[in-house]
Amino acid sequence: KLKRAARPSLVGPRGIATPISQRWPDGSLAPDSSAAMMQPSVEDIFLFVNPSSGGNKGQDFLQVPQPFVTDLEEGRTATLHIYSLPDNPDEGFRKLKEIADRTKMPVRCVVGGGDGTVMWADCVATKNGIDTSKQLIYGIIPLGTGNDFSRVAGWGGKNPKNVLKNDCRLLRDMVKWWSRATVRPHDVWECHVEVDDEDGKIMKVKGVGEEVIPEKEIKGPLINYFSIGQESKVGVEFDKHRTKSQSCNLFVYAWQGITQEMDCMNQQRVGDLISSMHAGTGPEDPFIFGNNEGEDGELPELVGNPESLMFLNVNSYAGGAGQFWQLDGSMGTDPAPEEKDVNVQSEPGDGRLEVVTLPSVANIALDKVAHEAKRIHSGGPYYLEFFGNDEGEQHVYCEIDGEFYHLVNPTCCHVRYLKKLQVLQNTVPTDAWKDLMQKGKALPADIVDTAKNASVAFAQMTQDVATGMVGSWQQVTSGTGEMMGFKRPA
Repeated sequence: KLKRAARPSLVGPRGIATPISQRWPDGSLAPDSSAAMMQPSVEDIFLFVNPSSGGNKGQDFLQVPQPFVTDLEEGRTATLHIYSLPDNPDEGFRKLKEIADRTKMPVRCVVGGGDGTVMWADCVATKNGIDTSKQLIYGIIPLGTGNDFSRVAGWGGKNPKNVLKNDCRLLRDMVKWWSRATVRPHDVWECHVEVDDEDGKIMKVKGVGEEVIPEKEIKGPLINYFSIGQESKVGVEFDKHRTKSQSCNLFVYAWQGITQEMDCMNQQRVGDLISSMHAGTGPEDPFIFGNNEGEDGELPELVGNPESLMFLNVNSYAGGAGQFWQLDGSMGTDPAPEEKDVNVQSEPGDGRLEVVTLPSVANIALDKVAHEAKRIHSGGPYYLEFFGNDEGEQHVYCEIDGEFYHLVNPTCCHVRYLKKLQVLQNTVPTDAWKDLMQKGKALPADIVDTAKNASVAFAQMTQDVATGMVGSWQQVTSGTGEMMGFKRPA
């Protein structure tokens, strides 16, 4: 992240001088960089869609006639191959691998779905023998709720509309923009959370309840963020009431934020959950913060007792509502971390994660108004130890890229660097891309107003709670809450 003085070349494998333009920002070699920038006269682009994403809007892409050929600039053409990701995608990935092996060039592979769809596709591609770090360049169509991966890559967060109209004109424009997009690196990390072998449990949402999974550990890839605490608890409750509408989901998330914050006796607090955090792979590595009981006050401590601890690979959260890593943000430990560990810009392909704390989940909705996230560290790998509960059960909530978990008696957590992907970065001005995505009929005004009112209600409610004002709570529960069928919590 810190700029280095420019040099004409760096020594690569086998002593060959490698131009700096062929290296990622962290100094590592970019795979087949020169080949990735070449423009073949006929280009094959693959699209793997989750048809159920975006309120089943993904299904529209599967109705596009095949083969789908689009004219590009300078007499070039692109053929778009479309496959359903949950329904036998192997045929598509085998065809993609054949092209990549034959041309010795990475192939543009666009996924249609939420943020988690990228690693779903990456997993299937890997099973089909594809070296995804070298042979694929990932793009995305935002069909999820938050779409933070898509936002950071410049493709926005709105679900595209009217894909099939006017001879698929919208899709043809999208193919042109995928073809001209630039390529940048994006890190993949791995989260490994363990619970007690005897008394530990891991639960996930199923329907409107939770079910225990048989494993005693979670091990999953991370491309956006990993968090522990109150925001993940809100996410678990959100999953229980998730709808098929992107706009309504924003309301549901805001409402669950309100109700969980009102449950003061069961709020998650990082200082009550995590006994220590280390810069490394184990408890013997340097402390970032820890519990000073019995340590003579020598360890850095958390400032306050925040509700959430977050590890950010992209600086966008909750659909762009929060951009928590800011260089003018305050420090989250006392004594403060060293400048080299926090005074760095956030980039998704620099080999670092940015770690912050949030005093309250209200800071998500209010981040653009009052930035309260506190900087802890930038780097990786990381190791965490949990307190446990000698008198009963310790309940901890966590999230990995939009997948929420309820942990009972967790013991430790590892966050390690895994690999680097190539990603399509949109360089078209934001307004132009938004205009393209929003071609067609606008959302009904009542749905838009409901989502906006929910965000306002959430922000106002959390402020009122902090100052002891309960009038707004009564207004919310008797108005919008009852309208949506929710009841005031006991």
